[in-house]
Amino acid sequence: MFRRLRISFILIATLAVSASLFLFSSVLNSTYYLNNERQITRVLNLLTDNGGELSYNSKTSSQLGVNSEDGLYQYRYFSFVFDKNGQLQRTSTDRIASLSREDIGAIAQKLANLSDDIGTLTLGETTYSYQKSDFGKGQTLIVVLDSSQYYRETNHLIHLTYLMSGISFILFALIFTLFSGKVIKPFVRNYEKQRRFITNAGHELKTPLAIISANNELVELMNGESEWTKSTADQVTRLTGLINGLVSLARLEEQAEVTLTDLDFSAIAEDAAEDFKGPVVRDGKIFKMQIQPGIHVKAEEKSLFELVTLLVDNANKYCDPEGTVQVKLTKNRLKRARLEISNTYAAGKDVDYSKFFERFYREDESHNNQKKSGYGIGLSMAQSMVKLFKGSISVNYKDDTITFVVLL
Repeated sequence: MFRRLRISFILIATLAVSASLFLFSSVLNSTYYLNNERQITRVLNLLTDNGGELSYNSKTSSQLGVNSEDGLYQYRYFSFVFDKNGQLQRTSTDRIASLSREDIGAIAQKLANLSDDIGTLTLGETTYSYQKSDFGKGQTLIVVLDSSQYYRETNHLIHLTYLMSGISFILFALIFTLFSGKVIKPFVRNYEKQRRFITNAGHELKTPLAIISANNELVELMNGESEWTKSTADQVTRLTGLINGLVSLARLEEQAEVTLTDLDFSAIAEDAAEDFKGPVVRDGKIFKMQIQPGIHVKAEEKSLFELVTLLVDNANKYCDPEGTVQVKLTKNRLKRARLEISNTYAAGKDVDYSKFFERFYREDESHNNQKKSGYGIGLSMAQSMVKLFKGSISVNYKDDTITFVVLL
């Protein structure tokens, strides 16, 4: 149990850290990308307003954040003017030295044929951002900015942030793994104290109970059985059963691992359920058993038998008068054993089934109600057994019927 708790802590902590790192990286990269896009748009707008050229003035300085005309040389751009017939009228390439005339002519024709007024064009490893605008007299101005550096910086930042996030994730995972034992240590210590208290208290209570039982029997021998001695004997029996159940549950949960062997679940389930056929029928109820033969599971034989016994006994206790108790064992689509134990219970519509596996849970929440025998720990024991077998147990209510489903 503590191993699972430690693993759960590590998983939750690392998932929380990874989500935080991913969110931080995504926000940082998105912000940087949007800032670059806005910067590209500002440059293209200034080029469009100035007829395809950048000149140093107050507007340019405020928009681009440059303090001198030399600051404009960082931008590599060129522009074209086409007439209404699509013929190239003018080319401005003073600020782009890496392209030949042929390359510029090819770019001009590609841009002229594009329908979008703003966008990007990638040629080889270079990315160009462009913007088209009306230049008067039916002419079209196309300004082009070499934006490769912006996108390279963005990609570099993305790779760097996610690389650092990955390294940080691994580092935090190692830290959580190393210190998880210390984190859950108080819980382990408290749980061990609780378990020892239950076990020790159980042993200590057995002695006075045995004395009370012996004294009660002596009184009966001397004065005969009475209403009071019978009530005392019943309560001693009830308390003895409760103590034994608590000790068994504590020992069951104490086991980190059990040796699981291949067992004939069909034979064990049939054997355990058959013991209840007589009591169920004697109470005027209907008993149905549908067990598919040859179903094998990995479990511990004694605990598996007790698991079926607990669930069938619980179904019998809470079944409506003249109702039906049914035991069904099949294989599901994933070839796992599926045990269904159900009973009719017309008053179960408003019951909170999520609490059924809590210790000492009783349907009416009254600890003084003893209409039903039992102590409210049977289903908790069943859940602990199923966990030891690496299976799952659930409960549902439909058509006036409670059904417990065990998958192994």
